[in-house]
Amino acid sequence: MKIIEINLKLINKLKKLNSPSIIVIHHAAHSSATVNDIRRWHLENGWSRFGYHFLIRKDGQIYRGRPENPVESYIKGYNSISLGICIEWDYGI
Repeated sequence: MKIIEINLKLINKLKKLNSPSIIVIHHAAHSSATVNDIRRWHLENGWSRFGYHFLIRKDGQIYRGRPENPVESYIKGYNSISLGICIEWDYGI
């Protein structure tokens, strides 16, 4: 499996976690969403950066949004023990 490194500039220092024990999967809520789209949406919401560790696009490409060990802000109460993955699609339609 090839992971595409995008090396987004981080605005804040990252808090480290020891080892994730769960995976949290979100969907982009859009039928098409790039790493830059999601990063822009997160910044427009006042968040400090692209909030997921990985983005999986509809074509199967996997992009690393950040290293696997930082604590992120995608699911309250579980950020310190999880990896966040976003899938490009809207599963609500």
